[in-house]
Order: sequence, then C-alpha cells, then structure tokens
Amino acid sequence: MKLGLSIPLYNESASVTEVVASIHASLQQATVQSTLVLVNNGSEDDTGDRIDELAVPGEIEVVHLRQNHGYGGGILAGIAHLESLGLPDIIGWCWGDGQVSASVLPRLIGALADGADLAKTTRSERHDGPMRQLITTAYAMTMRVAGVTDGDVNGCPKLMTRAAFEAIQPSATDWFLDAETVIKAERLGLVIAQESVVMRPRTAGESKVRLRTLGEFALNIGRWKLGRSP
Repeated sequence: MKLGLSIPLYNESASVTEVVASIHASLQQATVQSTLVLVNNGSEDDTGDRIDELAVPGEIEVVHLRQNHGYGGGILAGIAHLESLGLPDIIGWCWGDGQVSASVLPRLIGALADGADLAKTTRSERHDGPMRQLITTAYAMTMRVAGVTDGDVNGCPKLMTRAAFEAIQPSATDWFLDAETVIKAERLGLVIAQESVVMRPRTAGESKVRLRTLGEFALNIGRWKLGRSP
C-alpha cells in the first residue's frame, strides 16, 4: 500500500530538515512506499527554502502557500496536491514539529492493513507545556459532552484508507479538522484504531496553538450541534 502524507509547516525552519529525515527514514526502514507533501503554510522564516532543498519528485513534494491558510487549510492543500498526483491507498497528515516520533507511522499503517478504516495516535504521556495541555484537556471535555467517544481527537498522525477519506471528506480549514475527521468517522461507524504515543517537548520553534484556538473550537462545536458543521 502506498502512503500519501500531508505535513503543514509554519515557521518550522529550525526543525523541518530533521523532522522530514526522521519520517522518511522510518517509512523506508518499514519498506513503505510513500509521497510526503511538505506545505509551506505562509511561513515568515526560511521554511520555504529549507523544504525546497529537501524536494525529491514523487517522494518529497513541496507546496508553497503565500499566506497562512490555517492548520486545516495547510493540510488540505497538501492533500489536494496528492489528489493531483493520483490519490494513494492511504491518505493522512502529521505535524511538522517532531513532537511525536515518526516510528509510529508503520504501526498505524499496519492497523489499516489489519482492517481499520482510520488509524491515529492517542497521547498517553505529554511533555508539551501547561498551555497546550490545558487546551487539550478542554478539547477532550467538550468532545465528551458532545457525545464523541474518542479521548484524544487531536492525536496525530492520522491515517485513513482512501475509501474512508472519500467517505469522511474532511473540510475544516482551522484547528477543527482533526475533530471533524473523528466525529464523521464515528458517525459513519468506521473502525478507528489507536496507537499510544508520548508527546515530546519541542526542540525548536514554538507551538502554534493559542488560547483563541479554544474559541474556534467552541464555535465549531456549536455549529456542529446545530447541524451545520462538520
């Protein structure tokens, strides 16, 4: 099975080379055929230059967005590029900050091979700072109240079969993309596999998650409850 992975990057110049090398090495070691799409999501540093240096046609593709399209928008831009190349058997996304080890990717692919429709991580241990943990805890509480059973909707990487992707049709351009994907997967009765991971501290750059992210999330949950979204 071939994997297509969208990786959104915003001001990740200091870490992107190491992160992409780790992902590429993990997939090669597991003999997974893949296309990585590195999305420069309106970065204000030299992330764009760094990823241009990493480009290998067919293996590591590069997309440049002049303005930031939001977390979900960056991911969707990468997936759109994959669609232009011909959608692979497995579609997904992961963060470009290196906080989750790339070694989980072959395990997620294995879960899909064993019959899961969607495979994602659940962060069993976290070392990403009190603000990020506060926001994630609020996310989890809100999702439980909304009736979603997944305890870590934002866990990444997220991989899914092409059929699952086409059924889910994720569309949120902000931070709600992860939650939207899980909500729709649960509604559709898809099989969701979970892999436990440790959320490591950043070694470079800074988190893009802010308090206003909670506001965006609450607004999207309200729309969803009213039947408007996702």
